[in-house]
Amino acid sequence: MTLRDGALLKALRTHPKHVDGSAIFRYTSKLVLVGGAYYVAAILGLRLALIEKNVTPLWPPTGIAVVAFLIFGWRVWPGIALAALAVNLPISTNGLAAAATATGNTVAPLLAAILLVRVGFRREIDRLQDALAIVFLAALLSTLISASVGAGTLVLSGAIPAGRFPAAWAVWWTGDAMGVLVVAPFLLVLLQRPWSGSLRERIEIAALLLLVADVSVLVMNTDLRLMFLVIPFLGWTAWRFQQRGAAPAALLAAGIASWAAAHGLGPFQQGTLFEKMISLQAFNATVAFSSLFFAALVTERTRAREALERSAAELEDRVARRTAELSAANERLNREIAERHDTDRKLRQREGQLAEVQQQAQVGNWEWLIPEDRVSWSDEMYRIHGYLPKAFPITFEKAVELVEEEDATRIRANLKAALARGRDHDLPPSEYRIVRADGAERVLLGKARLSVGSDGRPLRMVGTVQDITEGKQAEREHRIAETLQRSLLPDRLPEIPGVLLAARYLPATSDLEVGGDWYDVVQLPNGSLALAIGDVAGHGLRAASTMGQLRMALRAYALEEGSPSQVVGRVRRLVRVLVPDIVTLIYLVFDPESGTLRFANAGHPPPLLVDGDGQTSYLEGGLGPPLGAIAHPGQDIDAATHLDAGSTLLLFTDGLVERRGASILDGLTRLKTLAADPGEDLEALCDQLLSAMVTDEVSDDIALLALRQVPFAAEPLFLRLPAEPHVLAPLRQTIRRWLRE
Repeated sequence: MTLRDGALLKALRTHPKHVDGSAIFRYTSKLVLVGGAYYVAAILGLRLALIEKNVTPLWPPTGIAVVAFLIFGWRVWPGIALAALAVNLPISTNGLAAAATATGNTVAPLLAAILLVRVGFRREIDRLQDALAIVFLAALLSTLISASVGAGTLVLSGAIPAGRFPAAWAVWWTGDAMGVLVVAPFLLVLLQRPWSGSLRERIEIAALLLLVADVSVLVMNTDLRLMFLVIPFLGWTAWRFQQRGAAPAALLAAGIASWAAAHGLGPFQQGTLFEKMISLQAFNATVAFSSLFFAALVTERTRAREALERSAAELEDRVARRTAELSAANERLNREIAERHDTDRKLRQREGQLAEVQQQAQVGNWEWLIPEDRVSWSDEMYRIHGYLPKAFPITFEKAVELVEEEDATRIRANLKAALARGRDHDLPPSEYRIVRADGAERVLLGKARLSVGSDGRPLRMVGTVQDITEGKQAEREHRIAETLQRSLLPDRLPEIPGVLLAARYLPATSDLEVGGDWYDVVQLPNGSLALAIGDVAGHGLRAASTMGQLRMALRAYALEEGSPSQVVGRVRRLVRVLVPDIVTLIYLVFDPESGTLRFANAGHPPPLLVDGDGQTSYLEGGLGPPLGAIAHPGQDIDAATHLDAGSTLLLFTDGLVERRGASILDGLTRLKTLAADPGEDLEALCDQLLSAMVTDEVSDDIALLALRQVPFAAEPLFLRLPAEPHVLAPLRQTIRRWLRE
C-alpha cells in the first residue's frame, strides 16, 4: 500500500476498522519527517530575516516542501501545513495571520510540484527542460502565491504598513524562489542513489566546492562589484560533475550571498531593501540558473555523445554481423560443396564397406521388379551360391532352381500366398538348402519384403540371404556338448551318515557358452570322502569333452587311495600328454571319523570354510600352478585342516565370484560375507548364494559344492547299505563315530 495511489485513504473510508497498522505508521512517519525537516530549516532561515523577523531572503523550507511533494506525493501536505503553522504562530500578530501564512507556504510548493509533474520533470535534472521547469515554473512562478499571501497577511494584520508591501513582497518572493532554486536541486541530488565516484573524484569535487565557497566569501566581503567571479567556478563544477556538483555549489554561493545581504555586507551595503532584494534575486537566480542549465546541458551532451557512440558501435556491429553473415554464407556454400563431394566419396566407400561386410557375414541382397520380371543379385549372392560375381544373368526361376526341390516347393507356395495378399508386408523368414556346383550343401536363411501399388498389384520384392551353415553346425555342437556335460555331472550325491552334501550347477546363459566346469564326490574304500571341482579353459564341445576325460581319470586315481597331491600330480601329467588346454582343479579328501581334511590345489579358487560360529576363511594352502600352464611345475603339495562338527565347506568355480569390469577379489570378499550366516539347511544356503551372487546374465558356467559335518546327537542310527564288500570300511567308521559321540 502506498500513499501516492490513495490506497490508505480508500481503506480508511471503506474499512476503517481493518486498516493495516503498519501503513498508518509509515504515513505518520513521513508526516513527522517532512514536518520536522521543514520546521528545522525554517528556524535556521529566520536567522536571515529582514522584515519583522519573518521575511528572509533565503527560505529553505519551500525547497524542502517541493522535494517532499515530488517524492511522497501530495498527501504529505498536513505535515508541511502543521510545520508552517508552528513556525508562523510565534512570529505572527495573531493565529489567523499565522494560518493564512501557513496556507500560502503550503499551496505554493504543492503547485510547484504539480506543475513539474505535469511537464514531465525528471528528479535527476539531467535535461535542459528540467532545468527550465524548476527555474521558471517552480521557483519564479509558483512562489508568487506564497509571497503575495505572506506579504498581504503582514499588511492586513498590521505587522507592517502598506507602504512597505513592495519591499516585503520582494524579500518574501526572493526567499521562497531561492529556497526552490538552490535547496530543492541539492536535496534531489542528495536523495539519488549513492555516488560511486573514485577517491580522486571525491577529492576533486570537495576542492571545487571549497573553491566556490572561498570565492563567494571573498567577493561578498568587498565593496567592489565582483560577484560575477563566482560564475566560472560554478560552471567548472557543473562541467566536471553535472548536478552532483552544481547543486551543492549553487547552494553554497546563494547561501553566502543571502547571508551577506541579510547583514548588509559587500555589494549589499548601499541601496534600499527592495533594491538589495532585486540584486540578490538576480545574483541567486543567475547562480542557480547557470549551474542547473549548464549541468543539464553537459549531461544532455554527454548522453547524446554516448548515444552517438552506441549508435556507431551498433552500426559497426551490424556491418560486422552482415559481413560475417556473408562470409558465413560463402563458407556454408563452400562447405556444402565439400560435403557433397565428401558424401559422394563416403557413399562409394560405404558401398564398398557394405559389400565387404556382406562378404564377411555371408549376407547377400537381391531385388525382384515383378512387373518387369527382372532380378538383380549382389556380388555376395553369387558367392554364397558358389559362383563368381555376375557369372550369369539371374531370373527368379533360375534362383529357385538352385534350391533343393523339397525346399523349393515350400518357397513357391509361400511366394504365391504373399503375392495374393495385395498389401505391403514382410514375408516370414525361411530356411532352405542348396547344393553348390562343387557338391557342398549349404543352409541359407532368407528374408524378404513385398511392396504393392495403390491398386494392390505387386510391384517389387527385396530381400536378404545369409549363409547360416556354420551357425547350424555350431548349434549342433552346442547341443552335443550340453548333453555330454549334463551326463558327466553326478546325478545324485552320496548319502553318508553325519555328512551333508549339496551341489548346484548353473550353465552360462549364452546358448553357445557351454563350458568345462565340473564337480564330483566319491566315497573311497577306506571310508573317506573325495571331493573335486575344476574348470577347463574354453567353451563348447572341446571343453565339455576334456572335462569328461579328466573327471573319469580323477575318479580312477582317487579310488587308488593316493594322497591329494599324488592324485593331482597324476592328473597334471595326463593333461600335459593328452589335453592342450589349461585346467584348474582342487582335490580334497575328508575323513568323517577324525574330521581331517587334506587337499591339493592346482590354480583353482580356494575353498571357503565356515565354522559353527559363522567365522569364515579361505583355505589357501597346497597351492600349485594350473594344470597345463607350465611344462615343469614341480611337485604338488598337500595341505590339511580340521572340520569341526557344524562347519561348512564351500567349493566353487570362478564363475560365481568373477564379473566383467570388477576384481575377482571383490567377488571373493562378497561371498565370504554372504556365507557368514549359513543356516541349518545346506540346500537353502546354495540357493541363497547363487541368488545373491548372480544378479545378471551368466557369462560363464557356475559349479557350487557344499559339505557340512553334523553330529549324531545321541540319536538312534539307521543305515541302508548295499550288500557289497566296499561298504564295510565306511560302515565301521560310521559306527565308531556314532559310538564315540
